[in-house]
Amino acid sequence: MQDFLAVIALEISQLEAGPFWLGIAVAIAIDAFLFWRMACWYQQARLIENIPTARIRSAPQGYIELIGVAGMMQGPVIFSPLSQTRCVWYSYKIEEKTREYSGKGRSRTRWRVVKQQTSEEVFLLDDGSGECAIDPDDAEVITRNKRVWYKHDVVPPRRYTEWTILEGEPLYAMGLFKSVASVEDQSIREQVSHKLREWKQDPNQLLQRYDSDKDGQISEDEWQQARQDATVAVKRQIGQRAKMKQLSIMRSSPHKSQPYILSTIAEDKLIARYQRHALAATVGFLVLGTMIIWAINQR
Repeated sequence: MQDFLAVIALEISQLEAGPFWLGIAVAIAIDAFLFWRMACWYQQARLIENIPTARIRSAPQGYIELIGVAGMMQGPVIFSPLSQTRCVWYSYKIEEKTREYSGKGRSRTRWRVVKQQTSEEVFLLDDGSGECAIDPDDAEVITRNKRVWYKHDVVPPRRYTEWTILEGEPLYAMGLFKSVASVEDQSIREQVSHKLREWKQDPNQLLQRYDSDKDGQISEDEWQQARQDATVAVKRQIGQRAKMKQLSIMRSSPHKSQPYILSTIAEDKLIARYQRHALAATVGFLVLGTMIIWAINQR
């Protein structure tokens, strides 16, 4: 070991000032990055430990954590593009194997990303007390469902990586929680048309209400009155439903100190994961910092 360090020290002492200090600057930048990641991971672990789990029905507005199961929103079913797995969220990347040549005639292979995509569809979290819409934009998603497979019968060879969150899977979420009035799936015009079709199913009742001239038919002016009444009835129903039902949504916080995390890993394991990452970053920071100081001393 001493012989190895002696050789390295000799090479450092023989380096020109420019390349040496450039290397030191790069090493310091990497060390600063390790320190930053260490602080972020420790902070995230402490946040998860200290923030109590809220219930959707009684959750306060603001930055909270929720624990429940992932669910699908009403509408088209989501399938992951690569494996066609039914899911509530997906992310994937496609890479090609390429060969790079250096100026000294040496070559190395690496995987180059040719396509990647992350789902932006809103899905649900249900904790038994209510449902909360989850907007995955800008979230750090941690999932156990990761698949990697290769295609070697194409040129160049390809590697496919896919992450998913499945419907009914346990879900941990920490982010900015807000409750807003429920949003109707149909426009008012569509609902008015539906209301008028309901009324047409009972023509006698319709004539009794709107045949003002008693000619046994609904004129254009009388039908216009029916349409106005249907519009008023639809708006009244929307207002009543908005009062009875609230739509809650979780999204990313504008404050950088409040990370947005979605995870299929249990809370205790998630804390341990961040602590391990922080410990590894701490070790790397100390080791690299020691090497920088030692290298400077050799000059």
